[in-house]
Amino acid sequence: MSNLTQPEGFVTGMAAKMFTVAGPVIVFGTLASAIYGVILMLFQ
Repeated sequence: MSNLTQPEGFVTGMAAKMFTVAGPVIVFGTLASAIYGVILMLFQ
């Protein structure tokens, strides 16, 4: 059994956790803006 004591690096540590939070925000923000754009086009 091995015990890893080396801490995670910046990319695999904090940056990966930031992308798990930012991923859904980017997807739902893009989807909401597309729906908003379609609604604006329909009412003009």
